[in-house]
Amino acid sequence: MSGSSSDYSFDSGPVQTSCADIVLRTQLASPNPAVIAELGVGDILTIHLLSAVGPLQALTADNVVAGAILTSNPALLINCINNGSEFQARVLSINGGDCQISIYCSNR
Repeated sequence: MSGSSSDYSFDSGPVQTSCADIVLRTQLASPNPAVIAELGVGDILTIHLLSAVGPLQALTADNVVAGAILTSNPALLINCINNGSEFQARVLSINGGDCQISIYCSNR
């Protein structure tokens, strides 16, 4: 229908999110049991790319892998990191091998 307006656009990409505004809550995937046993609520992990295309990892202050990061849109974090943004994760809870974290941009 000519002249109508729409909330949808078929030729543009997804809505862009500023890297500084990203906050994700997730759990560590494939957690390292020995590392998780040493973590506490409130501890800060560094989000790291193993290579320019992934995978995303959470590292302790000693650069030991605590676990992998899985999100519904990993490309968003990967692109931000490749473009100079740095991310950290705060440990929210630990229940056995389940470690819940909140990921945020640390250079905003």
